[in-house]
Amino acid sequence: MTDDLGARFGSAERQAWIALASVDRVGEETLGLLIGEFRSAQQVLAAALDGTLARWNLERAKLLGRVPIPAPTMTRIETVARDPRSKLDAIASVGLWTFTSLDADYPERLRDLDPPPAVMHGLGDRTILSRPRTVAIVGTRRPTPAGRVLATRIAARLVECGAVVVSGLAVGIDGAAHAAAVERGAPTIGVIGAGHSRPGPRAHDRLRDEILAAGGALISEHHPDVGATRGTYPRRNRIIAALGDATIVVEAPRRSGALITASRALELGRPLFVAPGRIGDWAMAGSLTLLRETPAQPMAGLDELIEDLGYLAPAADVVASGAAVRLQALDMLGPTERAVAQRLREGPAGLDLLVAETGLPPGAISSAVTMLLIRGWAQSLGPAYIAAGPLSR
Repeated sequence: MTDDLGARFGSAERQAWIALASVDRVGEETLGLLIGEFRSAQQVLAAALDGTLARWNLERAKLLGRVPIPAPTMTRIETVARDPRSKLDAIASVGLWTFTSLDADYPERLRDLDPPPAVMHGLGDRTILSRPRTVAIVGTRRPTPAGRVLATRIAARLVECGAVVVSGLAVGIDGAAHAAAVERGAPTIGVIGAGHSRPGPRAHDRLRDEILAAGGALISEHHPDVGATRGTYPRRNRIIAALGDATIVVEAPRRSGALITASRALELGRPLFVAPGRIGDWAMAGSLTLLRETPAQPMAGLDELIEDLGYLAPAADVVASGAAVRLQALDMLGPTERAVAQRLREGPAGLDLLVAETGLPPGAISSAVTMLLIRGWAQSLGPAYIAAGPLSR
């Protein structure tokens, strides 16, 4: 891969990681499996070219009773291995920036997902994904007039407190929340349920432009050419939940996708607020179920919401140096944990590779990895592990 790609996408390994993660049906688990076996994304692509990957796939099938990489996916990997530049050029042609989960500035909130998205492509201001105050607002695509007004009022009150609104750019509650932010000149994050070349409803073409003009961001974990499917929207919802320090459900019918976002927020330990509604109203059936069956909190009012979020005080303006935080973290570790942590800082590795490269006993490596996982300083990516928490800064 040439120097012009290096200027845009970084090292050859980072380019290979992005190209491999762009292959349809290669999610985080598959990516982790391959890198854990072949040690790097570059070596995965090389193995696809020389037939090593295909032989490994058949050998694993004899042990597991099934191939770990289905034939169509294997074909797509081999196609990308022959021409990884085509995937990268498509990203560059749309003008996207890209985070990978190996990057020091990868948004920390996304690392709470297990596993975190391998890549994130975006337009606009990439730094707002790491702003200190970020709140998700979600709800039905068919809101009542009262629901639309409430979403607007919530978003307006949040941006007054310096918070960034996150939503899914769908028509309805999502669009009302985004529009309220940009009308006040505030940044908002729109999470797309497909690739950037197919960014969602045409009705929101202007809104997407306004989000970028207001200093916001449009993001997607999918390669630009990927279209929306039934599976891409639940994946989008988990990103919305992870990016929000809290999630607010305005109106949600019984089968609303907002309920998936709410569920993921609860799984992540994020506060969930639900606007209480009218008994018997179809638009509130899912919302009322959340209040009855989950730890969700009822939203008692706008001022009460701001108090519950802890946003009464001004937003913090100072963020500690990532290098300083990392050094403090390493100083807290014992020799074995420190050796494993320093190796994971260099890139993903499985247990066998950690043993081979550190020269430490398997039991000691396993214990060290377990302790790093408990601390939140390492994260699994299939059978491989990557640095997380302060080690990723």
